[in-house]
Amino acid sequence: MSEDGRSPFGDGAAPAAGDPIVAVDSPATGRLLQAAGRPAALIAPAGSALAASARIHAFDWRRAVPGTEALAFVASDAGLLCLVSLETIDAVDVLLQGRTAACVFGDAPSLIAIAVSDLTGILNANSAFDPDRDERARLQALAMELARLAEQLGHITSGDDDAPDGLAERNLSYQAEVPTDRAPAIPPDPQRIRHLISIRRLRDRFFSPDLFADPAWDILLDLAASRLERRSVSVSSLCIAAAVPPTTALRWIRLMTDQQLLERRADPDDARRMFVDLSDAAFDQLCGWFALVDARGGLDG
Repeated sequence: MSEDGRSPFGDGAAPAAGDPIVAVDSPATGRLLQAAGRPAALIAPAGSALAASARIHAFDWRRAVPGTEALAFVASDAGLLCLVSLETIDAVDVLLQGRTAACVFGDAPSLIAIAVSDLTGILNANSAFDPDRDERARLQALAMELARLAEQLGHITSGDDDAPDGLAERNLSYQAEVPTDRAPAIPPDPQRIRHLISIRRLRDRFFSPDLFADPAWDILLDLAASRLERRSVSVSSLCIAAAVPPTTALRWIRLMTDQQLLERRADPDDARRMFVDLSDAAFDQLCGWFALVDARGGLDG
């Protein structure tokens, strides 16, 4: 309480323990936070004393992204909530490297509330809280499956006739090393990959896209085709290729980068943009998948 008996947080009650103040870059951003259910007492305007010690900072970068000076006075361990658009996400992604951040495309109150909750959980649990737990488990299963298929391809290309027919039924909890004598798989034609992607999209005409959402696989396929076509892929274009909401796609891109399936490289012509590539290991495994499919009769339509 201040000396005059009023709460230093304004007319509302003081924040509960563990519920952090959110500093906002403008009154408009503050109104968006309030629309998302954030009490006014937990929102600090830019430049205020409360903003200087805030654990979460919210920025509206949907139309323009500032330079690195925008974060110069923000603690390195603070959480960042950024409202973005497909036009600005590439520059935002570069600016947020190494930061604990959550990006929201647009200004939907429900998504803003979820982002604040996720950031609060990460900060309160000292990063032990993992809002991406389910996605991370699915991604780990995908990586294990690719490695397992690469092993099967090794038996085929090395002429190992003793490979058990039931290898495909092997428990996924066992991950064998990829044979060192496996012949490199011949990369598929990029048009074949694009055709597979287009077939996957045809399902959306008859069923809800959510029913078959598999962003990790769509990302792998798109990047494989782009690599063969010698095309660079930005974060924003990859979000579109993932065929899921951009916020979900961005989370998967970060998870797959952590799993070393993807690699980032700077755009030599624009320091405010990063390109995303398949790692060599992921590309090799994906080529192995296509080769194994061909060895088993190929894809039907």
